[in-house]
Amino acid sequence: MGKTTQPIKDLDQELTLYDYLYDTDKMLYILVILIRYTGYRVGDLRCLKKRDVMQEYLEITENKTKYLKDKYERQAYEKDIRPKKPKPPRKVLIHPTLRKEIDEYTKDMKTWQVLFPSSRGRNTPMSYPQLNRRMKKVGEILNIKDFGFHAIRKTCFYNVYKESERIEEVQHFAGHKSPVTTSQYIGLTQEVNDNLVKDMVDPLKKFKR
Repeated sequence: MGKTTQPIKDLDQELTLYDYLYDTDKMLYILVILIRYTGYRVGDLRCLKKRDVMQEYLEITENKTKYLKDKYERQAYEKDIRPKKPKPPRKVLIHPTLRKEIDEYTKDMKTWQVLFPSSRGRNTPMSYPQLNRRMKKVGEILNIKDFGFHAIRKTCFYNVYKESERIEEVQHFAGHKSPVTTSQYIGLTQEVNDNLVKDMVDPLKKFKR
């Protein structure tokens, strides 16, 4: 397993990333900001067609949910019990800024065309390994440590937390089972612990030797 990715907490670094992608790789730029504004995984977005992003909301049954549905059905069959219900499709409002970027990117596309096509043609989406290689190269060029698509997803949830300061809201938005999972996912655990130490009552502050 590789290094754990971290959210981008430096706004200047985040803006530099968008500037670079906008100038050099518009397709990757759109994919990255889709993740940043919605919190979907790259695997859930890479197969999107224009018709999928034409509405007010983006509604996707995430691949992880599909996997769990199959798993629950297999377990139920083996144990002769009723299968657990998986999570419903995740539904996210398309932010006005994201809408503007999507509309510009897709203005000359047909509704049946994929948003992130492979160079092989035939209206086939780019593979996950191909996208990962391109993303890794960007991280190297911009010298962003522990970088990847998950870093963008974590950046989305981290900024939702910084705005609301309510981990339960971020948990709901991310579709996690517990606040602890969310805290660990966006790297809050150490940050919270550090702040607790900084803010603790200091008994020696008024201590006179």
